[in-house]
Amino acid sequence: MKQHLGEKATKAQSFVFNTAMLLELIVAGIVIVALLIMFLQVPGELKTLVFTGKLNHFLKYMFDIIIGIELLKMLCRHDLDSVVEVLLFSVAREMIIEHMPIYFTLIGILAIAVLFLIRKFLFVSALDKDEEN
Repeated sequence: MKQHLGEKATKAQSFVFNTAMLLELIVAGIVIVALLIMFLQVPGELKTLVFTGKLNHFLKYMFDIIIGIELLKMLCRHDLDSVVEVLLFSVAREMIIEHMPIYFTLIGILAIAVLFLIRKFLFVSALDKDEEN
């Protein structure tokens, strides 16, 4: 009887895992489509930049594409490095695009420093790679 319950639990876990993987692939597909649509709009954004001089708007748009690409990599790779990279790009985008007061900029700099420290000292990339094997 206990063995029978164990088999059911294993099947249920397998079903949940496979469902999560399928949903992740669907989200990745949606992100790819969104990125392709954004890439199609880049020439128009460049034209806007030339005629209006709105560099800040163009940089925001390009950072959104970069963050989207990093998010897609994070969904596909399943490692801690990609999570930290997405967070780094997100914080950097906010610091560059938004003209925040100096204390918010200082907090952003500290956040980036903490992310680098986490990346350097609190986890080892080799551990992620060992789990894959």
